[in-house]
Amino acid sequence: MTKLLQRPALNQAIRDYVKQYILDQGLSAGDPLPSETQLAEELGVGRGSVREAIKALQSLGIIEVRRGDGLYVRPYTFDPILETLNYGIRFDTNTLAELAQIRVLLERAAIEYVVKQISTDDLDRLEALMDVWKERVQAGEPHRDLDEEFHRILYGTLNNQTFMNLFEVFWIAYENLDNPIIQDVNRLEEELENHVAILDAVKARDEDLARQHMMHHFRHLQERIRRATSLPDA
Repeated sequence: MTKLLQRPALNQAIRDYVKQYILDQGLSAGDPLPSETQLAEELGVGRGSVREAIKALQSLGIIEVRRGDGLYVRPYTFDPILETLNYGIRFDTNTLAELAQIRVLLERAAIEYVVKQISTDDLDRLEALMDVWKERVQAGEPHRDLDEEFHRILYGTLNNQTFMNLFEVFWIAYENLDNPIIQDVNRLEEELENHVAILDAVKARDEDLARQHMMHHFRHLQERIRRATSLPDA
């Protein structure tokens, strides 16, 4: 193998082998993998080459390296995507606007299924959340965690973990931005009113009205992003 392949082709070949091994063996998150030494022997390559490939798989979120215990399959997450997006947002300001557009498109479609499927218990949770939100607004306190939880409860009704992971990527990407325009603290009451309107429409099982209020909410976010990304460098 080493005669036929040189870096980075060798590194890629080892990574592909490990990924295919996981699939062929039907391994799940937390299952152990062969050691670096075993992999090197099976592939006929040096242990250093295996170690480099393992580090790459670790950075991609595929493998977990437990010191003194070995290699394990890692639960699937969007962490590598998030890291790339965080860099991309700072490298190219258009990335943030495009990310917001993707979120709008997804949530615009998802709200229809939320209205149809949301349970009474989830509606009660949202009502309780809004009570806390109102108290925060009256006290002039931040509410970003409540905003996130509001949307998490809504889309949790879809029972789609990939959607929730993607939603988490959107949210963390916004949270990591230290921009006073995007993190607008001067619209507390308006943000509350927007979410109350969304909840009322969902409770009424009115898909069109829920979508309308959701889009109204997002228009403000998109406008703040537009203003933030159009500012000249300081």
